Amino acid sequence: MQGGRGRSPRGQMQHTPIHMLDDGCLMRILTFLSPLPDRFNAARVCRRWQGLALDRRMWLRVDFTRGLLPLHGVYPTLGDAIIAARPGDTILIASGGVHVASNIRVDKPLCLVGDGSSRDETVLLSPRCSDSALEFSASARVANLTIKAELGSCILHRKGCLTVESCALKCGEHPLDHLSFPIVSTADALPPHAHFGKSCVSVIETLIEGGAGAVRTSGSLVLQQVRVMYARAALFFWFTVAQQKKLNELEVPTVTIKA
Repeated sequence: MQGGRGRSPRGQMQHTPIHMLDDGCLMRILTFLSPLPDRFNAARVCRRWQGLALDRRMWLRVDFTRGLLPLHGVYPTLGDAIIAARPGDTILIASGGVHVASNIRVDKPLCLVGDGSSRDETVLLSPRCSDSALEFSASARVANLTIKAELGSCILHRKGCLTVESCALKCGEHPLDHLSFPIVSTADALPPHAHFGKSCVSVIETLIEGGAGAVRTSGSLVLQQVRVMYARAALFFWFTVAQQKKLNELEVPTVTIKA
């Protein structure tokens, strides 16, 4: 009846506050939100929501041992997971095996993370027929992975802000070693008045081996802020490839860092 006239209290609709839902139900609701910006904003509501929004069960997974068996959120290849991912998603790549990565394009903001306890436990292999293992044309983060390139580059950066953290980038030895670089950036710097969409590469505590040099730039970005830590059997790098802040500053020499 209109206005609820004649309705008993038993017939009235009961409303449950969302904070009264259990974690499983609330997490299920959060899965329907887009990672950016909705799930990100939900994580700012309170500590409980932050924990649920960042729970690893919310991430996509890559696990080739699953074969073709359908399982929600689990994909046999990294390429399949990237196609299914939404901007802002985190993709967890299973450890304990070698994942073939041949010219995989990342054209949306994503985070690619190895599932192992160390970078050596999750390996992406780029075969000789590939130009690179991963090609980035959007801002992204790569962490806790070993990326091996038999020929070419481990990472090809075209645009966006890319962060490579706690990884190992390795180029194999071959007669065409001078053509290999763990990181290649073809990105161009934006005009000084541009405030959005800048391109850069930040490398943090990353092992680099092989190739003609650690990084090669063919755009207008330059190598900056280089730090190297010598370990017993390897070199760990910290550096940035970005636009120079001032044109009248001393130019950074266009040299390559030998790994």
